[in-house]
Amino acid sequence: MPPLQAVLVLLASFIVGSVPFGYLMARLRFQTDIREHGSKNIGATNVARTFGIRVGLGVLLLDALKGALAITMAYHLLPHQGAWVSLAGVAAMLGHVFSPFMKFRGGKGIATGLGVLIALFWPAAAIASLGFALVVFLFRIVSLASFAAMVAALVSFWLFGQTTDFWFFGVPAVMLAFWAHRSNWRRLLQGQEPRFGR
Repeated sequence: MPPLQAVLVLLASFIVGSVPFGYLMARLRFQTDIREHGSKNIGATNVARTFGIRVGLGVLLLDALKGALAITMAYHLLPHQGAWVSLAGVAAMLGHVFSPFMKFRGGKGIATGLGVLIALFWPAAAIASLGFALVVFLFRIVSLASFAAMVAALVSFWLFGQTTDFWFFGVPAVMLAFWAHRSNWRRLLQGQEPRFGR
């Protein structure tokens, strides 16, 4: 049985991750529901397409802070328990994707995952960001770049010889990112996925 403190940390991480900053930004600043625009998603990409890059970057930063906060909290409350710390990052991503404040519908979890990586192992975050930028430059498809970033982060754990504890975040994060982008994969196969800048 997992320790009660670990379970509470996972629950707190899920709640932190579930705060829908994209929705709140659109509602409070523009008096509109972001779910009625663009891809209907509450994440930073749809916010940027709808309200501009600066607003989207603001949401990106806030969503990333959720992931970083979850890891920081876990490090302090669960010292020397790397696997549980990594799982707190997964919980934060799950909170973003299945936000109880949005009737268990949320974003894709990538920005929150980036925040997790920054706090968990920053070289992985740097490689993920480079992978994202490269795929956007080559294909101009944000969804493809987002998934590539999570895969790049997972590969970086292996390249840097990190402990298996990090894989408790990396593997579920890649699986969650793949599942969260299932509608994007359908549009990609149909040639209908929007490209960045259009």
